[in-house]
Amino acid sequence: MDFNVVDRPETLIAGTVLRSPALAVEGPRRAKVVEAWQRLRERRGLPGPFATGYVDFAAEINSYLTHLVGYECKTVADLQVGDVLGKIPAGRYVKFTASGDNLGDTIVGLWRQVWDAEAAGEFVRAYTGDCEQYPDERTVEIFVGVTDVKGGR
Repeated sequence: MDFNVVDRPETLIAGTVLRSPALAVEGPRRAKVVEAWQRLRERRGLPGPFATGYVDFAAEINSYLTHLVGYECKTVADLQVGDVLGKIPAGRYVKFTASGDNLGDTIVGLWRQVWDAEAAGEFVRAYTGDCEQYPDERTVEIFVGVTDVKGGR
């Protein structure tokens, strides 16, 4: 599995909340994510770049989590009316990156790599908060909080 280990500062992400199973990447639940992104892209004047946050979840497979479809905030003052703010804590993360013509499919494929690496024992997840950033319209970076990384990468 190809990933880097990085130390990240606290990240604030605000937006629309989707409460969903941790592995909801296909079917009707994916349609709700696509719909939330379409609404977000129609908004003007967002204070930061698009981002996704995953917070308030348990480590058990098929558990539920809070999925924030939104934008990064520098401070709480950037929070726009009607949005919910989530905090991704500072800490050690594994970073996975991929690019593709269909960003939704790229994200799904990259999360599968995360789950495969976790199942292979490459790292131990912290389950304190994860996030996605989008450096351009074709690229996703997934940051997964960890407590341990095999081989100390």
